[in-house]
Amino acid sequence: MIPVSGNLNPSAFLHKLGGTVGRAIFPGAGARASTGTTPEPDKFSTTNLTYPLNVEGDPQQGHYISFFARVIDNGQLTAVKDAKGRIDATKARIKAEVGEAGSTSASGQAMENIIASHAISGHTYAEDRALASSGGSQMTNSIQIQNRPTVRTKTAISLYMPPSVQVSYESKYGDQEIGILAETGYNAIKAFTSGASTKDQVMSVLGDAGQAVKQATLKALEVAAPGAKALFAIDRGKIVTPKMELMFEGIGRRNFSFAFVFIPKSEQESQVVKEIVYKFKYHMAANYEGGGANGWREMSFPDMFDIEYMHIGKQNPNLNKIATCALTKMDVEYGGDRYVSYEGGAPQTTKLSLSFTEFDIITKDHIEQGY
Repeated sequence: MIPVSGNLNPSAFLHKLGGTVGRAIFPGAGARASTGTTPEPDKFSTTNLTYPLNVEGDPQQGHYISFFARVIDNGQLTAVKDAKGRIDATKARIKAEVGEAGSTSASGQAMENIIASHAISGHTYAEDRALASSGGSQMTNSIQIQNRPTVRTKTAISLYMPPSVQVSYESKYGDQEIGILAETGYNAIKAFTSGASTKDQVMSVLGDAGQAVKQATLKALEVAAPGAKALFAIDRGKIVTPKMELMFEGIGRRNFSFAFVFIPKSEQESQVVKEIVYKFKYHMAANYEGGGANGWREMSFPDMFDIEYMHIGKQNPNLNKIATCALTKMDVEYGGDRYVSYEGGAPQTTKLSLSFTEFDIITKDHIEQGY
């Protein structure tokens, strides 16, 4: 394509790269065949939007990133609800036949046998329990994912690999103040539970409580007469300070950011870029689902995203996996130093920046699976 500021005859498009918008890929087929023919899509096929058009089959590159939108699967949601209902019905049958005492006293394999023998016809209790507990999703510690069974859309977006990709793992720690009174009380309880048999043994631990009284008195005096605590410290040449401990507070969620620059070389690539931007915007957005007498309105949840680092048609095992994400920020910039368009007004340059946050907290179990 030749950039112009006005109109351009279609014959000015110099070439078109290989590939077809909406080509079908079948599971296990690997890289796309170069026969030039497109098989008829079926319910298992995946329609890909790619940039460049041959990014998935380019032997010189081989690396790309695939984005998959996840939407609510109403059928799966119904299956989960049905599974929970069947579990409740099975438990009710057991309770009716063996009684409350019997159901609680039975344990281990014996209880499993009772459950299996009373499972509703056509369903196994074990399968129902697994489906209901997982919400129909992959391993996850996210309540939102567990309660929102989703399925990948048929359209995948495959984009060229940026020069570098980053991932940050965060363990949150913070200073925790441990005062004299708390430490003294803890030591007293510890002495008692560890076998302190006499009153003197326990009271000897409580002897440090006098220091806690001093601290409390100083705090009260500081309120009534600001500066009293400082004068007391100057007089004694010492300060009263609490003990500080570095405490683990949790694991932070991982964030991923990607930036892409699209400079279409054909009319076909220009349409693909437009569709790629549209797909990200559409699945990031939400709709109003209703209203209320007080003026408030309900909004549905946006769709989720799966992200995979790919290499020659397969997920790259040398890079970290990414759990299901929310697209939290999206920036689109059209044009470069000045706005230049192709035939029909399509921008010569489109810049796309995407920010994602994982729903899952990445635990040791996730790390063992490659996250």
